[in-house]
Amino acid sequence: MVETGPLPEGTARVPAKTLGAFMAAAFRAAGVEEAHARLTAEVLLDADLRGVRSHGAARLAQFVNQVERGVVNKRPKLTYRAGSDTTGVLDADNALGTVATDRALEEALAMAERHGTGFVAVRNSNHWGYPAYWSRKAARRGCIGIAMSNGGRFVAPTFSVEPVLGTNPLAVTIPGTPGGEQFHLDMATSAVARGKIETALREGKSIPRGWIPEAFGEKIPVDERGIMSYDVPLLPLGGEGTETGGHKGYALSLMVELLSSVLSGLGVENAIETSDPMNLLTGHLLGAIRVSGFREPGRVQAQISGTFQRVRSAKKAPGHDRIFIPGEPEAVAEEENGRLGVPLTPPIMAQLRRLNERLALGFEL
Repeated sequence: MVETGPLPEGTARVPAKTLGAFMAAAFRAAGVEEAHARLTAEVLLDADLRGVRSHGAARLAQFVNQVERGVVNKRPKLTYRAGSDTTGVLDADNALGTVATDRALEEALAMAERHGTGFVAVRNSNHWGYPAYWSRKAARRGCIGIAMSNGGRFVAPTFSVEPVLGTNPLAVTIPGTPGGEQFHLDMATSAVARGKIETALREGKSIPRGWIPEAFGEKIPVDERGIMSYDVPLLPLGGEGTETGGHKGYALSLMVELLSSVLSGLGVENAIETSDPMNLLTGHLLGAIRVSGFREPGRVQAQISGTFQRVRSAKKAPGHDRIFIPGEPEAVAEEENGRLGVPLTPPIMAQLRRLNERLALGFEL
């Protein structure tokens, strides 16, 4: 979800082209091959452009560190096995999650083109950036895009204070006609994505009630890179207990966990029992459903626009003059950041400068 709060003092704006080139150069310097470096940089840049600052350049140092330490396979051999005309499984061979996900989505889109739908489960992958990139890519090809992933051990099930599940994100994009409106959902099944808390801590903001269990206390440890300690339990969507629907968020998280693991054969215990939640293999599920397999796309778009118009015309709450359709805040951010430059807060700029110096990239930041 886009971060709409004011940018902290000292934030600098960098042209998107420059930031993208810098991130690609960092991956190349770490030994990632050219095409994979460009793809991963593009995914991170897309997150920053759309205002999802927790999943953009803020993740670069972590990605590069994992590549350099050999946690991620720089030269993977991806293996795809079709299970039917519309389903398959991809073994990512511990590849960068961006590389594995892109291949899986292309397989799903090819099946959707031939048969109307395509779903690919991925195992032995890694962090994929953020789900919206993949669902939106499917939408640009005329398909309803579905993307979900497990990963990490960060979220406490309802009535627990122990991290067991991942933030387990989910994205769905329903396309319209070219240049038309679309529905775009991009969410963690935790109350908030882990990166949002880290962003708030780096920027000196307080953590709202309902993000972590009250029993944990107010002091949240972070390291020198602004990465939060992995023993901090996050709450599921809906918060603590059942009164505000926390059990529903927990159920959603567990659903994504199962769909992202058991379909591909990646054991759920991989995420639940691994001692270091950032050094584990993850699973994804990518889906593509061709809109024209149901109705003529123009008619679908007309009905989507009519529905959106009715939603926007609903009576506004005091102090509010606009109702946003999911995906609109990100579109607004994308236009602004593309025009003015990508905002980089002082802590993130410091990280990039350290990478620039250590990897001898030669960029002016």
